[in-house]
Amino acid sequence: MKINNSYLLFFTAIILIAGCKHNENNNPITGNEIKSHIAVLADDSLQGRKPFTAGETKAINYIAGQFKKEGLDPGNNGSYFQDVPMVEITSTPSATMKITGGKTAIDLNYLTDFVTSTRREVDSLSLKNSPLVFAGYGIVAPEYKWNDYAGLDVKGKTVIVLVNDPGFKSLEQHLFKGDTMTYYGRWTYKYEEAARQGAAGIIIVHQTEPASYGWSVVSNSFTGAKLYLQQPDKHLGRCKVEGWITEDAAKKTPLGSRNNRRYKGDCAQA
Repeated sequence: MKINNSYLLFFTAIILIAGCKHNENNNPITGNEIKSHIAVLADDSLQGRKPFTAGETKAINYIAGQFKKEGLDPGNNGSYFQDVPMVEITSTPSATMKITGGKTAIDLNYLTDFVTSTRREVDSLSLKNSPLVFAGYGIVAPEYKWNDYAGLDVKGKTVIVLVNDPGFKSLEQHLFKGDTMTYYGRWTYKYEEAARQGAAGIIIVHQTEPASYGWSVVSNSFTGAKLYLQQPDKHLGRCKVEGWITEDAAKKTPLGSRNNRRYKGDCAQA
């Protein structure tokens, strides 16, 4: 994986600054003035103002220049900028995920059957011989008297969980929030909870209706670099591997059986 460390220079929208000046003079903000700033900041040469690019530097310097032009004093110890430590991580998973433990070994293909990445700031990592454990929706919600991890030992293992939460299509409006997804149903929460439980990896089973988007959205979002706020522990508190698997691929694994709530296999994923 590729890792870049730098500082994102944080700025306030220039339109607000234009508003300060004109409001003092009791003059309205004009549409042309707003358009002129947007034209600069939205220009392709700024590369979407993405951190770690020359476009970011152009954008922040333009905004700082406008601050100065409007007569605003720097608000951060003599600077118009605020340092925000960020890290850019580009994960390059293995082409296949190998799963054993069933009648035959299974090879799943990257992007077609699964996607994975990591937030850990390391040059490389591997997850091998990690038993698979099905953990329902991967939710611990005391207020709903729900705990998918109750009685499960997932330390060092890879948990497989379902997307969304138990309320979806349950016809029970008081079970979580019915068809309205709670934060417990989001992939961000599931990754966080798996890490709190000590899991080495977490894979979410994708289903289009409960996820509300197709597999292509998932697979496309897992390609390329990702930007994260830096953490003191370099994100080592996160699971080694975070990802998704298609429903069809999940049915091919030992987890596809419905005879037992808990399933075990071996997952090898670099």
